[in-house]
Amino acid sequence: MIELILLLQADLDLQAAFERYEDYQQGRGEVFMRQLDGAFALLRQHPEIAPVYAHPYRRMLMREFPYGVFYEAQPSRIVVAAI
Repeated sequence: MIELILLLQADLDLQAAFERYEDYQQGRGEVFMRQLDGAFALLRQHPEIAPVYAHPYRRMLMREFPYGVFYEAQPSRIVVAAI
């Protein structure tokens, strides 16, 4: 399976979104994380599924949440730059 790497900014974005949803409603952050895990799994299976947003980055929009995963698909890995 293709390796998925989160850059520091993507990890910070993820933490901020989780905290925002948990502050809004307890448990909502967990729902966000499950959706994000599903998006990551899909990206590992189909790295070029999302359209190019700004070369070389692609953007995969998330369901039910106003977020997207900005990533670069490389031959042996996916590098997530931002959420």
